[in-house]
Amino acid sequence: MAAVFRVSTDFIPCCVGAVCVAGIVFAASLFGILTRPDGMLAVLWPANALLTAAFVRGRAMNTPLGWCAAFIAYMAADLLTGNDIYTAIWLTGANLAGVAVGVLLLRRLSVEDRNLRRPQSVQYLCLTGAGAALAAAMAGILIAILVFSQDPVTAFLFWFSTEFANYVVILPFALTVARWSDFSAMITGFFRHFVMNVETLKSCAPAISVLVSLVLVKVIGGPGSIVFPVPALLWCALVYRLQITTLFILLVSHWLMVVLELDFLSNLPVDSDPYYAIMSTRLGIALLSLGPLTVASIDTARSALVDRLDHAANHDFLTGLLSRGAFMKCGSELISRLSGEKGRLTIMGLDVDHFKQINDTHGHAAGDRVLVEVAKIIRGNLRGDDLIARLGGEEFGLILPGVAPADALGLAQRIRVAIEQTAVGESETGSIHTTISIGVVNHTLEEPVSLDRLLRDADKAMYAAKAAGRNRVVVHQPTS
Repeated sequence: MAAVFRVSTDFIPCCVGAVCVAGIVFAASLFGILTRPDGMLAVLWPANALLTAAFVRGRAMNTPLGWCAAFIAYMAADLLTGNDIYTAIWLTGANLAGVAVGVLLLRRLSVEDRNLRRPQSVQYLCLTGAGAALAAAMAGILIAILVFSQDPVTAFLFWFSTEFANYVVILPFALTVARWSDFSAMITGFFRHFVMNVETLKSCAPAISVLVSLVLVKVIGGPGSIVFPVPALLWCALVYRLQITTLFILLVSHWLMVVLELDFLSNLPVDSDPYYAIMSTRLGIALLSLGPLTVASIDTARSALVDRLDHAANHDFLTGLLSRGAFMKCGSELISRLSGEKGRLTIMGLDVDHFKQINDTHGHAAGDRVLVEVAKIIRGNLRGDDLIARLGGEEFGLILPGVAPADALGLAQRIRVAIEQTAVGESETGSIHTTISIGVVNHTLEEPVSLDRLLRDADKAMYAAKAAGRNRVVVHQPTS
């Protein structure tokens, strides 16, 4: 059991986590019990999947105290709704057995797989749900024999299908959703800024198609209605973020379980066995959800790859600053915008002094570390809307919108002094120190000007600083 939970010496977070566990399990168990037909397991039973996700994501919850709180909450929900203590203990044991296996299996997965960021992640999550459901179903055999005097094979299959369906449709959302405050802020923000127009209708079209498909399920009915929402969910997977798609899958799957199963039970002939038909329905709904989940996972992985490629194309691999091409593009756009506003602009060219000597003395690896540290110092002195790039070698470029000449000069001096006073690397002989020469161009955009020209002027000022002895700032003086 020690492999399942974490032992923590921080008592207060453990107590808070245990209270959260108790609240989640008790509320979810009561909800599930209310969906329980006479003599059967609940149609919806979110407690186990939610508890599994909570134990995996919440370090302060997955403690011995947290497991005790879960046991008490399961027992309280069962006793409050009429079960005797003997039955409640057996049912609680089965629930916790499934949760324990689910936690063990999920903790063996990588963070990327738990967050459905790879195409094969859905397969792993499906196998995890099957393992947790199998553990609960094995306990269900004992409950069928010792508590309810039922057929153990039917009990096993029924228990497995119910647990598997709930794990498969709940875990994806419970594992991928951000903090509830962030998620609710995202939803409320959408409605707060909602404006009815063509673009809004386009963005809402996949969600509307889901609602239409659910109406068709209710109106048309029949065995084929179980697949009606699938095309709409696939559309959601291609358009919305993963968290939103998993929420739609969770809601639609549970809605189908309730509508189809209760409709089936209401039309069931007298003395007919409902178990196998309900098992088939639950497994079918769970397996159908895997398609949209896989598409959403693949789309998430593709988007992440595109973002990484875009970042690599527009940023310097060593320092993480903008590349020269991205700097010229963003800078030209900024100049065009400020030209219309007749704004003020400062351009700086910065070059590390005696950088070749650093490479020759300490090696290129040390030189790379120096560039990284210099870039960090420069970036730490800038505002959020300032642009910084590594233009090549040991040369950096800055574009500062809306800065007065005196403030620009003060900033350049702060950067120069910070680099001079900081150890920007280590070598076998000790700390590495360096200096930097800076050329500054102040320009008021009363008429269009090219970024190339401003950078050439900054280079002239920077080379003037080099010629004057390095480790200094020179402001470009335009010729009349």
